[in-house]
Amino acid sequence: MATQTLLLPAGTPAAAPARSASPRAHTGRTLPVFVLSALLATGQMYIPIPLFTAMRADWNVGAGVMTWIISAFAFGYAGGFVLFGPLSDRYGHRKVLVTGMLVAAVVTLLTGLAVSAPLAVGLRILQGLVVGSIPPAIMAYVATRITPAHRPVVTMSVATSFLAATVIAQIVSQAVVGSFPWRTVFLGSAVVFAALAFALRAVMLDDAPTGRDKPLRHSYAAIPAVLRIKELLPMLAAGALSMAVMVGVYTGIEITGLVKGSGELLALRAGALPVMVALPLLAVPLSRLSKPGQIVLGVLIAAGAMVVATFEGTHLAVLTVLLAVLVGGLGTIAPAVLQSAGELGGEARAAATSVAMFSFYVGATVGPLIAAAAAPHGFSVLAWTLAVLLVIALGLTLLGARLQRVARFASTASSASAA
Repeated sequence: MATQTLLLPAGTPAAAPARSASPRAHTGRTLPVFVLSALLATGQMYIPIPLFTAMRADWNVGAGVMTWIISAFAFGYAGGFVLFGPLSDRYGHRKVLVTGMLVAAVVTLLTGLAVSAPLAVGLRILQGLVVGSIPPAIMAYVATRITPAHRPVVTMSVATSFLAATVIAQIVSQAVVGSFPWRTVFLGSAVVFAALAFALRAVMLDDAPTGRDKPLRHSYAAIPAVLRIKELLPMLAAGALSMAVMVGVYTGIEITGLVKGSGELLALRAGALPVMVALPLLAVPLSRLSKPGQIVLGVLIAAGAMVVATFEGTHLAVLTVLLAVLVGGLGTIAPAVLQSAGELGGEARAAATSVAMFSFYVGATVGPLIAAAAAPHGFSVLAWTLAVLLVIALGLTLLGARLQRVARFASTASSASAA
């Protein structure tokens, strides 16, 4: 697929340029640690969902307050991408990643010790901000230090881990809170953050020399340029809406009390895992479609699942299947949006990817709020609301595809006239 190259202003450094002469990391040792780190980082957004009942009882607050426990983290997480993405290129991916994991361990520990809901919300913003340093550093390291032949598999595996965290984190959290106080989930996460920090330090290569001789503002100069790529903006909005649906549906199920038994909830959450495991295997056949084509396919699948859920969502077995289908559809959207950002970003690939991830978790911030507004009226209303969001995402994707065609035509015409 032809792409537009983003031309940066004079004096703006290229973000995350490929270093062909850099030593290559050992894929077999690096990939498992990266996958676990991605699961733990993104999983922090979702681990409170099964804890809502216990946390509400401890703090004596309403369901609306609990949705802010999710949104607060998502807000900080999105900001962390934009803040730390450029810094990881400047100071080194290994240094930023290991430091971020250690600081995340401390903040997560403090979050688990919070004595009130308002304090927990503030700590969740800080936790999200710090944890937001992890995904950009991982993705930039993969793009520059993993052997090129291995990058597609590693990229899809890590991207799928971010998605799989939606379910895996809830399963682990539900299992722990069944036998231990809810604070144990956060305290255990803090320990794992610290352990993985040392594992990352061991498996990652030393940071390559960086351009720290230039002012710090140069590290962020590419971000405004990325936001001026008009073909990319509709794709980013579509990705944000898809993430809002992902977070909103699981939050809404918890709020509605549609599924009450712990065994049924576990089955509902675990039902999507086979689809998540299969997603990396679909990377090759999906690559035959254009990036907008992949997003359209994912949106149509997810929207179809939500429409059917409005009629059959009260049956546990049917809802389990529909959520698996929904996750499969949404799971094709995020990688396609990330790759679109990388392609359209040109030399500002790293900045474009950070902005794309920022947009995802802006959507994740909104998801629980939508669930809090719609879920009290019943699951059917929630499902219709989420289906409408996906229809809007479809329209935005088609708009983005049209703008890309127009840009390609203009570029071809300009090249022909110059020749």
